[in-house]
Amino acid sequence: MIICPVCNKKMQKIERKYICEGNHNFDVSKFGHVNLLLSNQKNSKLPGDSKEMVLSRKNYLEKGYYEGISNGVNEIVKKELGEKKDIKILDIGCGEGYYTNRLKNFLNDLGVKNEIVGIDISKEAVISAAKSYKNIEWIVASASSLPIEDESLDFIICMFAKIIPEEKMRTLKKGGKLIIVSTGENHLLELKEVVYDVVRKEFYSPIEDLNIFSHLEKVNVKYQTEILEQESIENLFNMTPYRWRSPQKGVEKLFLLNKLKTTVEVNIDIFEKK
Repeated sequence: MIICPVCNKKMQKIERKYICEGNHNFDVSKFGHVNLLLSNQKNSKLPGDSKEMVLSRKNYLEKGYYEGISNGVNEIVKKELGEKKDIKILDIGCGEGYYTNRLKNFLNDLGVKNEIVGIDISKEAVISAAKSYKNIEWIVASASSLPIEDESLDFIICMFAKIIPEEKMRTLKKGGKLIIVSTGENHLLELKEVVYDVVRKEFYSPIEDLNIFSHLEKVNVKYQTEILEQESIENLFNMTPYRWRSPQKGVEKLFLLNKLKTTVEVNIDIFEKK
């Protein structure tokens, strides 16, 4: 289902290269990923998350604090499978691959044959994913120009990532499901109360931006988690957008804590291609 980013023709993986029918070829790295991000698709020299942010997220997620989010997504995929026993999935904004890999293992345990591709614009994130998880196709690419064949996907997963409706519509099969995960209004509320003098509760709903799809359901996942290590508190903060716009005094206060009980809340919206 992978297509050439230059000419949009179908690609095949032959040994350590992806080669298209137009004879464009891209090397598979020593880590196992392929970079299909063209220079004219970059918005900066090193787009996406930095190596530091990727490492913070990887170390935090591997502690299991967001396992509840992963489980929520996996159960929704299971519910939406119906009678399908052979599916193709794209994870857009896959990051370091934590959620993607857990979904892969979940489907394998169910006995569902699956082909999963993880895409992220961050080269550092995809390298981290490829180093850790070897049974998934990892690709550096842009969500605005997916190197994926038309109507080839049964599911698209988009977790806290940029939404480009037209590309999702193009690549999903008719009846295919789009699963969007976004933060709820109480997400990390207690962390924000430490950092900010005034806390604003806000959340994003993707329904209006995705009106070319049928909205099937919104599932709210909410639970309390207690972070027991100072390092994990720092990792959590550094993997969020708050790291860019927080008062130094509040950040210092947060980083002095040895434990933190906070709310995890996400909304999972399920859409269907009409």
